[in-house]
Amino acid sequence: MGMSDELRQLLLSTNLGKSREHPLAGWNVLTILYGNRASADIPRTLDFLVEQYNGNYLDEKSEEEMISDNVLKNVLKTLNEDAKFIEVSPRKIRRRMESGSYHMQQASVYRITSRGIEFLVMLPKVLDAETTVTANISRINEYCRLIKKLNSPHLDSTNTQLFNDFNNMVSAYTDVMKGMHKLSEDLDEISNDLAFSHGGKIAEHLNNMLDDKALPAYNRLIKQGSLIQNLIKKENFAEMIARSRQGDDSLEIDQAINDQVKLTVQRNQDQLFVQTKLMQLSASFEPTSSAIDSSYDSIYLIFQTILDSIKLLSNEFDHINAQTIDVKQLTKDIDKLLINFKNIRIPKQLPRHLAQDRSDSNPDDLLDASVLGAVIYQANTVERTTATVADNPVIAGDDKIDDNQTSALSEFQKLIMIDSKNGRLDRNLEVSNLVTRDEIIRLYSATNYDYYESFAPFGRPVENVTAIFETGPIWIHCQNEKYSVQLPNGFYFNF
Repeated sequence: MGMSDELRQLLLSTNLGKSREHPLAGWNVLTILYGNRASADIPRTLDFLVEQYNGNYLDEKSEEEMISDNVLKNVLKTLNEDAKFIEVSPRKIRRRMESGSYHMQQASVYRITSRGIEFLVMLPKVLDAETTVTANISRINEYCRLIKKLNSPHLDSTNTQLFNDFNNMVSAYTDVMKGMHKLSEDLDEISNDLAFSHGGKIAEHLNNMLDDKALPAYNRLIKQGSLIQNLIKKENFAEMIARSRQGDDSLEIDQAINDQVKLTVQRNQDQLFVQTKLMQLSASFEPTSSAIDSSYDSIYLIFQTILDSIKLLSNEFDHINAQTIDVKQLTKDIDKLLINFKNIRIPKQLPRHLAQDRSDSNPDDLLDASVLGAVIYQANTVERTTATVADNPVIAGDDKIDDNQTSALSEFQKLIMIDSKNGRLDRNLEVSNLVTRDEIIRLYSATNYDYYESFAPFGRPVENVTAIFETGPIWIHCQNEKYSVQLPNGFYFNF
């Protein structure tokens, strides 16, 4: 059978079937089970597969030898148990004997599974990825339409349309994300070119890609995140999709023969498939760091590329503005310089290799620098004054503060207390104790507050302090002091 060189190299690297002598055996078996329609009436037994393989599928380029029953049996075991690409079931078949008559016999019959068909169809597409995976996000309209349709409150699971819509939605999302990733790579490549080569055309192309493709597509995708969450929260959604596959128009053989065991297993598998796909889609829209790291289709990774491209364009714009020159002003400056250049006098610069205090007949001659003598400076006499004890300033004596709390409290009660709970300051005072004066002044400052927890003269908290503006300024003088303290007005207080 014909096979392209690229597909052959890919299959040799994967070695489906794990056969060292026959690395293409796994692929060829799937091809026989899927595409051999000329012998549709012949059961797919081991003998049939060996006959077909040796007759039509031997690799001529590697001079592959004929495959034996035991080797092919091991390949079939790998495809069945490990890859789940085929399934085997015992059946009664009619075998033609050498005499020409037919004999009923129990034999293992092989058939390709849906997973095997998908692998067989999908793998050649890998070779065309450079052509098919482009920055094309045209299926985004289909994806948005299907998401909206699946969020409808009235879903019909009696036929296979609902199941097909879900699969088409997943397929459309996959194609869109492929395009977004390709677009992200293109943006990154163009941004890299722009970072090393400032140019208007590159910047314009990058700006067009952002405006025409990246940003509109990203905005449309990000709006679908809530709809995906709605599908996850939707009650019995996965079950409805699974039942839709077994709808009235289904052509599944298990449904035709009413094999409830297989139908139930298939329904459970479909429910798990739907739930898994929805969780994968939802993870693409999760903004958490763990979700971004675990989802290779995270929309926020693409957002980071778009954001970096926008920042690079901003830097390029600043770079262009920094290079902008006012040509008219520059022309005027040049004309003015040409008119007056003869009158310009530039002072002669001193040679850097000579000190300014050296004299030489030709200071520009560097050859004389090595024979010049040392610079001679005249030292000036400096008289140092020595400080003595007599130069120290006079130390002022400390004021003696009478810290007699008892006498201060008695004076406080005598001068401004009306009774045991109320007090009033409405006249000038002559006090003999500094503590008394300080407590009165501190109590006056309470007139500027509405709370008095911090005011407690002699340890007794006050409840209220009210200013008496009618008294005018009040003087408080302490004996043996040359100054007095003036308060703006008097006050009333109570404990």
